[in-house]
Amino acid sequence: MPFLNPFQTNEERLLHGLSKGDVNAFEEIFNQFWKPLYRLAHSKVQDRAEAEEIVQSIFSALWEQREKLEIENLSAYLHRAVKNRVLNSIRAKITEQKYWDYYHNFIPKVQNSTENAVVFDDLQEGLQAAVNHLPEKSRKVFQLSRFEGRTNHEIAKLLKISEKSIEYHLTKSLREIRIYMKDYITILAIFMLF
Repeated sequence: MPFLNPFQTNEERLLHGLSKGDVNAFEEIFNQFWKPLYRLAHSKVQDRAEAEEIVQSIFSALWEQREKLEIENLSAYLHRAVKNRVLNSIRAKITEQKYWDYYHNFIPKVQNSTENAVVFDDLQEGLQAAVNHLPEKSRKVFQLSRFEGRTNHEIAKLLKISEKSIEYHLTKSLREIRIYMKDYITILAIFMLF
């Protein structure tokens, strides 16, 4: 039986339990905070699935990093985490939209817009498939860099690896994506000739 401090608050008890891997403490935190965090996320992103994904990712990170976290105010920590994830999501959408706008404008306008749309969709699917083909660490680094627009310094801090490692993963990812995408680019080139 663990020592119970009579002056310890419920939040302190939950945080202590969480840090020790107590599933019941985690479930209690989840049950207490899931709805308010979901409502906060949904009020910002206005999308049910995205709000659920944001909150789920926060609880996943909370469990995975439970031994390292130093949380003084659980409610404030979780609310700040939602706000940060929402900002990252908005930043990622803006960055991704800029990339797709660039690619969309780069592809020449042809008379048959249906074929153009099909090729563009194929290219987009090919890029996503190429990214999904990357090893997990490289994929995470690539997505944070290229889709969320984060700097190498931010990524290194977030993933707790060196900036040299970030550069390595990005270089490796770009090389693998180029190889994976060569068939798509060939098809696109043939299409543009006709």
